[in-house]
Amino acid sequence: MVGRVHLTRQVSLDELRGRYRNEKNSRVKERLLAILHLYEGKMVKDVSKIVKRSERSIERWVAEWNGSGYEGLTPRFTGGPKPKLEESEWDKIVKEIENKGMTLKEVQVYVRDTRGVSYGYKGIWEALRRKRHVPYGKAYKMNAKRPPDAERILKKE
Repeated sequence: MVGRVHLTRQVSLDELRGRYRNEKNSRVKERLLAILHLYEGKMVKDVSKIVKRSERSIERWVAEWNGSGYEGLTPRFTGGPKPKLEESEWDKIVKEIENKGMTLKEVQVYVRDTRGVSYGYKGIWEALRRKRHVPYGKAYKMNAKRPPDAERILKKE
């Protein structure tokens, strides 16, 4: 649908200019600018070059304008994909694994085996470390020559 589009004139040109001037949201302002140019009789191809967006985007904005008016130009974000496990389920997992000394890779296998949900290493890290601040330590070898009361000896000196 290149060229001219059917644009419903829901408000006067002066009112549209006023809304454009007073708009604070940059995305809505950009869309209002495109509608404003179309109100003035410009072609979709020309408007797409002016606002530096594809012709398809302009056509989509016009369809939203025709359907819902000014409110149709506000972006509606969905918030991203839904999590595989609920927050309450992660809290149960944290209680199940505490004091077991599990590494993140072991937790990854545990979640896959018990809940049937596959998470990557980063997903496990995000859920446990960043959101719930679950501490974990890196395993290291103990010195065989270290006396059992080394910390007490160190504090005395």
